[in-house]
Amino acid sequence: MTIRLRTAFFIALGIIIVWFFYVERAILTPFILAAIFAYLFNPVVNFFSHKIKLPRAVSIIIIYALIILVVIAGSVSLSRRILDESSELTQFAVTLNKEAKHQVDVLPDWVKPAVSDTIYSIQKTKVFSAPSDLSFFPKAFSRVLSFIIFLFSAFYFLKEGKGMRDKLLNFMPNEYKFEVEILLRKINTALGSYLRGQVFLVLLVSSVLFIALSILGVKFALILAIFSGLAEIVPIIGPIVAASLTATVAFIGGTSNFSLAPLQTAIAVVVIYTVVRQLQDYLVNPYIMGKITKLHPLVILFAVLAGEHTAGILGLILAVPVAGVLRIFLDFSLDKINGKSKE
Repeated sequence: MTIRLRTAFFIALGIIIVWFFYVERAILTPFILAAIFAYLFNPVVNFFSHKIKLPRAVSIIIIYALIILVVIAGSVSLSRRILDESSELTQFAVTLNKEAKHQVDVLPDWVKPAVSDTIYSIQKTKVFSAPSDLSFFPKAFSRVLSFIIFLFSAFYFLKEGKGMRDKLLNFMPNEYKFEVEILLRKINTALGSYLRGQVFLVLLVSSVLFIALSILGVKFALILAIFSGLAEIVPIIGPIVAASLTATVAFIGGTSNFSLAPLQTAIAVVVIYTVVRQLQDYLVNPYIMGKITKLHPLVILFAVLAGEHTAGILGLILAVPVAGVLRIFLDFSLDKINGKSKE
């Protein structure tokens, strides 16, 4: 087989694999989450296996046990408050929805249709309604099955990840094997750094905002802080939505620790979120997120919107790392082309 024919074969094979994954994207979620989990905890497994000399399978089981213990401890300490705040937030949303209907009549005629359509859309989503008994059990079974697939896949990604990469390299032609290995290492390092940095950022932002909102006395401080931390996964849009939502809740619900006017409360929340944002931009992001997010803000915004349009929530989460990987691949390809052109 000539070099051109082999190149054409691998290009065609790559296109077929990408097409297959796109067609079957609905079943990929647990495998993708398992790969993310493996990226996050691979350094821990390496520590147990290389430093403490434990078998990788035993190391993974220890990590699973530690995570279960942390989840149980967190559930015991936080579940009661989360349930209470969730119940209050549901009632708060229902009351706010009723009040909004009454206030529509006092709005100008040109605004009424848009506001009425917005309220109707929120009601139609049935976010706060109880799920149907008929649909609950199939969905519950599907989630349990996905969780089992996730655990099984994460175990093998952690246990045999390096072996999988070596097997992939064996399919490469010898003249490309070294270059592909360098490319895979760059992608692996960048993805691992980005994903671990995101987890650290979510935990840091959630903790700082929970403390700040609790001191201020904002209602639903824990839920809003957790939501704001998770919103950091979606660059640009997520933090803006989180700050706007928290300021709105503070404006309507007020505070319990300070006698502030509604507008003052909302401004205080915006100031808190702005300070946290600045601390991230100048102290956290340059050191933790700098290895993969060397992307223009417009590119990040486009990637986020394209990811959400293509794969929903999972697309939002993976948009930036995928764009970063494409940037690495493009830089690598351009270096090769320029290198060959100089020769």
